[in-house]
Amino acid sequence: MSMTRRNSPPLNERGMALIGVLVLSALLMSLAIALALAVRSDQQMRGAFGSSITGFYAAESGLNMGMGEYRNIFLEYNVPSGNDFNPRTLTVGNRTVTYKLSERAGNPQNIVIPSGELFSGLNAIQYRYIVNSTATNASGDVEAGVGAEFLVGYIPLFQFVAFYKNDLEILPGPNMTLNGRVHTNGKLYLSSSGNTLTIADNPAQGVYTVQVSAGQGVYRGRKDTTVCDGTVTIDMLEDKVAPFGDLDPKTLPCNGTTTRLVPQSELADWKGSIISNIGNIAIPEPDIILPPTSVSNGGTANPGVYWDKADLRIVAHPGVAGPALGGGPAGLMLIDVVTAAGVQDATKTTALRNFMMDGRWNEGELASKGPSRMRGTMPIFYTDVPNAASNCGPGVYSGACTHINRTNYTPNLPDRTGYTGNNANSGAYAEAMGPGFLGGAAVATFDGDYRRGGFYNHREKKWMLLLNINIRDLILWNKENGEPFFAHNDNTEGGLVIFATVAGPNSNSTNNNYGVRIFGSNDIPLTGGIGISADPTGVTVATDQAMYVIGDYNRGTVNGGVARQPASIIGDSINVMSSNYWRSGAAGCTDQRCRDGQSSLDLTGGRRTGANTWINAAFLGGVSNSAVGNYNGGLENYPRFHEDWSGTTLNYQGSFVSLGDTKHVNGAWCGTGGSNSSGCNIYNPPTRAWNFDPAFNNAANLPPLTPRFVYVQQVLFTEDFK
Repeated sequence: MSMTRRNSPPLNERGMALIGVLVLSALLMSLAIALALAVRSDQQMRGAFGSSITGFYAAESGLNMGMGEYRNIFLEYNVPSGNDFNPRTLTVGNRTVTYKLSERAGNPQNIVIPSGELFSGLNAIQYRYIVNSTATNASGDVEAGVGAEFLVGYIPLFQFVAFYKNDLEILPGPNMTLNGRVHTNGKLYLSSSGNTLTIADNPAQGVYTVQVSAGQGVYRGRKDTTVCDGTVTIDMLEDKVAPFGDLDPKTLPCNGTTTRLVPQSELADWKGSIISNIGNIAIPEPDIILPPTSVSNGGTANPGVYWDKADLRIVAHPGVAGPALGGGPAGLMLIDVVTAAGVQDATKTTALRNFMMDGRWNEGELASKGPSRMRGTMPIFYTDVPNAASNCGPGVYSGACTHINRTNYTPNLPDRTGYTGNNANSGAYAEAMGPGFLGGAAVATFDGDYRRGGFYNHREKKWMLLLNINIRDLILWNKENGEPFFAHNDNTEGGLVIFATVAGPNSNSTNNNYGVRIFGSNDIPLTGGIGISADPTGVTVATDQAMYVIGDYNRGTVNGGVARQPASIIGDSINVMSSNYWRSGAAGCTDQRCRDGQSSLDLTGGRRTGANTWINAAFLGGVSNSAVGNYNGGLENYPRFHEDWSGTTLNYQGSFVSLGDTKHVNGAWCGTGGSNSSGCNIYNPPTRAWNFDPAFNNAANLPPLTPRFVYVQQVLFTEDFK
């Protein structure tokens, strides 16, 4: 019997297969789990990394915030202190950023910017700080932290012969030489109307380098037209040809007859003395000269540094009657001294009136006191405008206008007839009071009338209301009479700061007739001086309105004065009148057309003839912008003139700084020459002997509250990822 064998796997083989399947399944499951864990881990890592990166950028924003805050503190003329070092927070997305500033030891340091760097050779003051910043997420975990050590430095702007915020044009008619550094945050236009403009060093005067820089482009030619002409020569940073020790000049050509943008490749030929497109430099805003709104409707809720830090604030109030001064008339404009808050300082206001009436001091009758360098002239007064009945309205300065008639002012100006020493002039303009007016026991009516007749500004086509101050007399009288205004040698802000303004209904007007005029200050009577003292005191006179300066200012020892001081003059615009404008004594003042009485006459005829004048002071003022077909007058007309300066020289040593456009004067520059009938009767230009003051290369010789630009430079960076 045969047996049929069935072909089926044995039991042990089936078991093995089952085991294999189970093992394989387990393996696959493990792989799946591993893969899932790997994917999840990768996702977590990616998420953590992403969060960390986001946190890093958030923390870095805190660092940048801190560095910016420090820069702004410096722009406000302060240094960080107190609460500035407390931790601060900001929110970036859903993260909280905490940053804290701390100071490194050794602040500040006075340095000279090394060669090879932008603005090399300039004095700078540097402070070092550390800022640490962390970013915390919504779960409260610190994701990232960064830290930086950086330096904040400021460079005083008065180290430039010219520094502009807006476009700078230098297009002189006569030949003109500038010694020193020139910079604009805008565009720079260079031309010369058929003559020669030279920008050069001047080793003999202590100016050893040249740097011409622009935030934007450098143009050869004019801005208001497409004309390129004249010769422009700028020193290279190279000294290979004789005379040695004097940088070599190189001409910047027109390459045609139209204005052109000079390419970088061409500027490279000057070896670094001409640099373009360097970007904006952080500089103060023009509101640094504004008073508070409580004083003037042209002020600001956050008054400027010159008001805040002033040692003395003198305010004239048009439309507000002050008390009669001595035996003078009632109803004159109030002039007082106010506090930083804008409230009248009764004690200092009384002292100011005593100063104005101190005829014996003025005449030098008191032993060891005074006298004034303009004896007999009231040291503080205001220039009034003719009343409406005088027919002397805007644009009217001759013919029916009788502004030299004392009865055309309200109240009438006093009649000087009969007073000793009045040179037989009965008008309002023979203002040298002469001996006897205030020297006796009684105060005469004229002595107590702190007004003078009108000054006509042909550029603005207006009669100006000017607050006049003899700065030299103010400082000297203060010193010799118990220092009621300020400590004579106060050097808190680098010296004395005097703020003066006209706070009337039109203070905020874009075209008002207000101004402050300083005079009689051939020298500034402070102890020591430049070249005498290691850190001389100096004085800054500032106003938010138009500023006028008459005659020599801070000339120094000439005419028996003391050594020149660090000085600056600051205003909405800067106007210069020659040393001949107020003719001293009777020789040049024989009728009512003396002093401001001459202002209404033609340039020709000799009445408005200027004279050589010396000014040692930095200027900070506004400058209008040129447009096509409307030239602003260029740097050569930064100081506004009002006389026939033909054949005379303005000897100026200082620095021209403009932080922007003028706010209160907008009269067009119409050129030179002319007459009343031509409609352009403003001025004829002087010979411009203008130089940077090399003494300003020493920070100790800079005027009080010298404006500055601020730079921030990072020197160390650390990061910490969690």
